[in-house]
Amino acid sequence: MNQTPLEQISTLRIGTVDSVSPDRIEVSIDISAPESIALNTGTPRPFPRVNDYLLIPVDESFITGQVEWLTVERSAFPKRSGMRDFGLVDLPYPLRKLRLNPLGTLRIRRESEDFVFRRGADVLPTVGEAVLLPTSNQLRAIVESGEGNRVRIGTSLIAGNAGVYVDPNRLFGRHVAILGNTGSGKSCSVAGLIRWSLEQAQSWKDSQDSTVDQTAAPEDVPHLNSRFIVLDPNGEYASAFQESNSSIRTRVFKVNPDTDKGEVPLKVPLWFWNTTEWFSFARASSQAQQPLLRRALREVKNAQVGINHTFTERRTLELRRYLSSRMISLAGSLRTGEFQTEESRFGFRLLAIATDLTTKNAEFTDINLDPIIDAINEALGRRYHEFYAPDGNFVQYYRAFTEDDISGIVDALSAAVAGLGGVTYGEGQSEDAPLPFSPNPPKCAVTAP
Repeated sequence: MNQTPLEQISTLRIGTVDSVSPDRIEVSIDISAPESIALNTGTPRPFPRVNDYLLIPVDESFITGQVEWLTVERSAFPKRSGMRDFGLVDLPYPLRKLRLNPLGTLRIRRESEDFVFRRGADVLPTVGEAVLLPTSNQLRAIVESGEGNRVRIGTSLIAGNAGVYVDPNRLFGRHVAILGNTGSGKSCSVAGLIRWSLEQAQSWKDSQDSTVDQTAAPEDVPHLNSRFIVLDPNGEYASAFQESNSSIRTRVFKVNPDTDKGEVPLKVPLWFWNTTEWFSFARASSQAQQPLLRRALREVKNAQVGINHTFTERRTLELRRYLSSRMISLAGSLRTGEFQTEESRFGFRLLAIATDLTTKNAEFTDINLDPIIDAINEALGRRYHEFYAPDGNFVQYYRAFTEDDISGIVDALSAAVAGLGGVTYGEGQSEDAPLPFSPNPPKCAVTAP
């Protein structure tokens, strides 16, 4: 016999909300709630545990919270119901409490009867609301939520072995730290993330390329042009990607290479050294030699960008540096996906660049900056939106840009920079800036008198 929604909620209830704040919800666990194993969620599951998920019904959805704290509190008065009917005097009973970190909202899709999880909550619960154990389907919807998550990195033991997927654009487009105790598997996790991402990308490429022979040996399959650089001072990763059946190709650079294993000598160009490495190499004293060496490095690197020019040349060089800087910055955003994750702020940044270029276009009448301005304005026009908020304020914002939008702007900047002589760097470069320069002095022809 099927249960009604109210009957199902009553069987999954484990407590009530005691207090609510934007960043935490405290819950009193019912005396009748499971003490070690919950058997009423479809499959036996340990409860309560830190990092468990719990649900709180609000309107037509569930607030999803993660357990971050558990405790036992001695109650001053008995809390069990029914004792009064028997004329019995109950003794104080220990109460269990927990604290939830609200993560998001779980809703049901009416057309498919499955669940969808979204970060954030429009409405928080009130005191006295029931707190429920999620079912296996609800747990899977929470753990497997997210758009663009196509690289599987493992399974969630607390969610019925549901698959855990990540979006590689978000994962590798930001700073990421993998932390843990010694021996907890940090190196394996890093190696796994690299391997799983490359294998998934290669699988997708093979599925899109109908000319690839699916039965070919791994070494005969066209490879992706994806690169990971791993700095490995402890030598932990050298053998992590060298299985004979792997389609991942590796190049190992070492100071003392073993050529029999295919290792390559590690060579670092001297222009890549920073001042500390130069001081160590030259054994420069801190009193007189280090300041002179700093000055020499600064001058030889700034000589590459050309400082001694006429006034007109300097003005043109300033424009060239400005366009180079914007081109490099936007090309970096194209790689990191910033134009899609922080679209509105990125849009106003493009608007500021277009305003600057309009001013410069009037100053440099012999240089045509209109293609760059037009490319920016076209991208902004396609993504611009506005509305009046309920409080009467006029709101302007930009939706996510596409790669074509940003590529068009970068191409226009690249063409303008090429017409001015190529990419250059800002004036007054630091002595630590990795700017290439020749270690050999120019050869001079000497004529005898």
